[in-house]
Amino acid sequence: MQDTPDTLTDLHHPCVRSCVEGDRRECHYIFTVEWYRSLSLECGDCPFNHTHCASHHCVFADGVQRPLVTVNRRLPGPFIHVCQWDEVVVNVENDLHLDSTSIHWHGIHQRGTPYMDGVPFLTQCPILPGTTFRYRFVADEPGTHYWHSHSGFQRTDGMFGALVVHQVPASDPHVTLYDTDDPKHTLVLTDWLNGLSFHKFINLHSAQDQDKPHTLLINGRGRFLTHKRGNEEATTPLHEVTVKAGKRHRFRTLSNSIRNCPIVISVDNHTLLVIAADGHPIQPITVDSLTIYGGERWDFVLTANQEQGTYWIKFQGLMHCGTRHKAAYQLAVLRYEGTEGVPDTRAPTSYHTTIREGFQLNTLDNAPGDGTFLTAAEMRSVTPTKEDISRHPDHTFWLNFNFYATKNPPQVMVHINGISFKLPSAPPLYQPNVDTSIFCNETSRKNCDEGFCHCPHVLTVKQDSLVEVVLVDESFVNHPFHLHGHSFYVIGMGQFGPGITKTKVQELDASGQVNRNFEHAPLKDTVTVPSGGYTVLRFLASNPGYWLFHCHLTFHVEMGMAMVFYVAGNHAAPPPPDDLPRCGLSGIDAL
Repeated sequence: MQDTPDTLTDLHHPCVRSCVEGDRRECHYIFTVEWYRSLSLECGDCPFNHTHCASHHCVFADGVQRPLVTVNRRLPGPFIHVCQWDEVVVNVENDLHLDSTSIHWHGIHQRGTPYMDGVPFLTQCPILPGTTFRYRFVADEPGTHYWHSHSGFQRTDGMFGALVVHQVPASDPHVTLYDTDDPKHTLVLTDWLNGLSFHKFINLHSAQDQDKPHTLLINGRGRFLTHKRGNEEATTPLHEVTVKAGKRHRFRTLSNSIRNCPIVISVDNHTLLVIAADGHPIQPITVDSLTIYGGERWDFVLTANQEQGTYWIKFQGLMHCGTRHKAAYQLAVLRYEGTEGVPDTRAPTSYHTTIREGFQLNTLDNAPGDGTFLTAAEMRSVTPTKEDISRHPDHTFWLNFNFYATKNPPQVMVHINGISFKLPSAPPLYQPNVDTSIFCNETSRKNCDEGFCHCPHVLTVKQDSLVEVVLVDESFVNHPFHLHGHSFYVIGMGQFGPGITKTKVQELDASGQVNRNFEHAPLKDTVTVPSGGYTVLRFLASNPGYWLFHCHLTFHVEMGMAMVFYVAGNHAAPPPPDDLPRCGLSGIDAL
């Protein structure tokens, strides 16, 4: 991979270093958010001249010109690599002219700093155009994480990037399994649309398949559109990764998936030793392919033990990226140090050639399995559970979700227990005059029409209580759910198919047919719910505040597929900083 000036800036940041016990730093960044375009004038003669594609501020994506929302005129935005216990300070300058913005630090629990979680109208007021907001928090959660806008469709249109919190070697239980942990081996994956996502969203039901991704991007790069000029033809560069022969390389992958697009990762002639999920170490699993869902992060070790050369890293999209739609896929190049060119294949690459047979992890829409795959519920943590999660939970919530149609205006919405989520008009976390009587739940509904309600769906739990959540998919569409402020134990997963209901799963549970694993249960903060199935989670509500829980697919959360856990009780959230902006109690109140 040819390093661009922007990449070198990331790697030369003073906080990118080998972590040493006691060396804690304050890591400063400036994020300028603005509208931009792919293949703008800064790209010169790209893609016909690949040197021009590497120019400063050239965003070429997949070769399709379209508007973007970028941070520092990059796609993805800046990569942040710090050490555990560093303090991260990010000044976000909003140059979007008319649009407000915010940033969520996905995987960072914000203990002691809940006002930095980045959900507008819940934990902070949105960052208005022409203003600057300073995020400040301690990187206490080690692992592979990421940052992204939590305002409207900005994440979908390019506002996202990697956030990796490294550890001192003595704290990493898997340090003996790899030789290198190079920041260049961080892979940010996303499905990609050929135009603004808001336009796709409002035309969702009138333009068949136009909202579906046509390709994938790997660190903002991909090959899709062939450009022609006279007798010349050119495509944009692919992402490239260089490895040293004989070495074991740690790769860190994350998915920014915007539509329902699980991505299967594989590397020709190589296996993957998976060692961490959502920042938490797991007992190592050797696989031929790995499926990653929106919001998830997976770390694996690749041993460069094949003949020196170049190999395809393959990324195959499923569901909304599958063959029923536009068959989105992408390639990247794994290059052994000292080799040139691209992999020599006998047949042209296509969606179907990205299929890798063999043992799979986190496979799509399969409940605990038949020996050819493992689900997230079947993984095991390296260490026993930190808390006694086998005791009777203090709170149990059964959450079913599905789509429904509205008549006026005609549209499709999503509900959880009959409620489509709407944000309050001011953040209740630090504005005491917010009218919490507008909050609702299954037993206290507000603003209802024909059985479905539209209100801030809030479930209150006591601090330090054990919470069990059973997610039941009645939509028969796979969904990845993400929890802010906490990680959870994945203790069960199953699939029944069409006709599943929350009541049926409750009946099965009462008869002992919903299994729960409490021994070395894996910790995650994002997990899939198989279509027509269920997933069982437990977490200790130890972090006071308002924490969003939502499907991590942009269109679904915009349709209302979200809710909030309010953790209150023994200790109140820390007092807010004096300079936090205030906002009104009316106006914008929807996701």
